[in-house]
Amino acid sequence: MALLAGFLALGSSWPRQQKPPETSKPDPQKPQQNQQQPDQGFRIGVEVNLVAVPVTVRLREGGFVKGLPQNAFHIYEDGEEQEILTFAQEGVPARIAIVLDVSGSVQPEWGTIRSATRKFAENLASDDQFAIVTFNTEIRLKMDWGRMVDRIDPVLGSIYCKGNTNLWDAIWVACHDVFNGIRDKKAIIIMTDGLDNNSLVSYEEALKTAVLSEAAVYVVSKTQAVRESYSFNLKQQGYYNSIPQEVFHQADLALRKIAYETGGRVLYPNSFGQLNNVYAQVDEELRNQYSIGYISTNKVKDGSYRRIEVKVEAPNAFISARPGYYAPNEMPAGLRKP
Repeated sequence: MALLAGFLALGSSWPRQQKPPETSKPDPQKPQQNQQQPDQGFRIGVEVNLVAVPVTVRLREGGFVKGLPQNAFHIYEDGEEQEILTFAQEGVPARIAIVLDVSGSVQPEWGTIRSATRKFAENLASDDQFAIVTFNTEIRLKMDWGRMVDRIDPVLGSIYCKGNTNLWDAIWVACHDVFNGIRDKKAIIIMTDGLDNNSLVSYEEALKTAVLSEAAVYVVSKTQAVRESYSFNLKQQGYYNSIPQEVFHQADLALRKIAYETGGRVLYPNSFGQLNNVYAQVDEELRNQYSIGYISTNKVKDGSYRRIEVKVEAPNAFISARPGYYAPNEMPAGLRKP
């Protein structure tokens, strides 16, 4: 879908009715992010062929397992154990894309969303960076990579929520364009009511692009709450009219699959008024992950999907990590796998 690439300059958007320009320039009226990179320190992906796998280890009764040594972990690709070359515990710098639904259905809670987003950004570690993307029928990069927390309220305060929900388009753009060229630890937090109804990109394309990006996708979804209030509240306001309940179920399954395949999670607040707690959960998880890297013993660069399995030697613990990745593809065009 090269159709979408290259349109994301600061504050720019792509109307669905026209092809995006070949290049686009930042709005001179808007302050630009400082493009200078911070001190590198520990960086995921120093080796271009490194497979980076963030791993969360929890106790079954709750809580994170901290302080495990590297030799407590074993990682397998398609059943073959791999040598762990990079290992880090807490504190690995991250790039976090905050992707906000600004369709008409979220208008009543937009003030709460703005406030929670600012608070989340304020609480990030000093060497983390964030970007903000909004979506309805257009996808907009509202803030490029940086830490300009004081700009969040003015930038989001100018938004009036309206239009449809191009969720798959937003995921595609965030993963393909916003994270383009970034090798740090990556995560996406998508805040949405969970129902795509207008995307040009298919769900399958959005899912594959998310996996290729190596970003963990955390979805803050109101599908459960919307389903519960559908019959009387939002329906009276004109949202979600005549939508079968099966649609909400399918939306849940789609979001859960994207989260699972990327090593993220789906969180279900009853209202966006609970965003502070939800954002705090994601922040805590990112801070308590182990970061493991290896170079695959399979040197064939054929673009194939390869299964990852991580095991840990820790009693009563279970692991959350992405289950696979796509290998680099350097096969001649005629021989590449679809």
